Amino acid sequence: MTIYPLPLLEEEYTLTDEKVRTTDGAEILTMSAADKWQVLQDWRRFLLSGFEKLFLTPTLHHYLVTHCGFGLYNREQFWLTHCANSVDRLQALLAQFGGDRRSAEQGHHRWLTGSTTDLKEAMCREAALLYAPLTQVLRDLELKHQDMIATWQEFALAANITEAALPPRYQVSENTRHLLAYAAQIALKHQRPLTGLQMMFPLAYQPLLQPATINTQDTLMKGG
Repeated sequence: MTIYPLPLLEEEYTLTDEKVRTTDGAEILTMSAADKWQVLQDWRRFLLSGFEKLFLTPTLHHYLVTHCGFGLYNREQFWLTHCANSVDRLQALLAQFGGDRRSAEQGHHRWLTGSTTDLKEAMCREAALLYAPLTQVLRDLELKHQDMIATWQEFALAANITEAALPPRYQVSENTRHLLAYAAQIALKHQRPLTGLQMMFPLAYQPLLQPATINTQDTLMKGG
């Protein structure tokens, strides 16, 4: 399996075994610290890939739909709904973890409470590192799409074309995900906002997106 290499981050987290106590006083392990580290590692890869479906692993998907306030989508449905749909959907997903932390589907903060709060906080902090540049890329693409619609409408009116139409909102595509992956790499290296990225996108960007083969058993941080 090939995955994107992850830059080393300075953030360190304390993730602990999740346990519940039964009525007779016994403790039952519900999620180990190692499992939490795996989810966090998968989440990092998903963010840095630009939300590619390959990196929405079964482990990450299961955690998102059981602990983070999303509906019980299967993995394909989750990705199509939140990562390959309108730009609003992806922006809401980003905001849930990196912005105001309101649930993308329910609009409240209750998903942050309950079990595995340490992992939820770690996922939010990881997303917050990329929130500003990634949302700016999406916003810029949306504005360019709106400009294109306006130009098309003017042309269609002048040419008396009534049947053809463009989608009213920008739809997240494979090219969008490449742009987001590129922005993530630049943001983590330079830690500064990116202005008009889509206007300056270099032709020689591909080396940044080349996957690297690593041992998927390794973890990037202690505790896994």
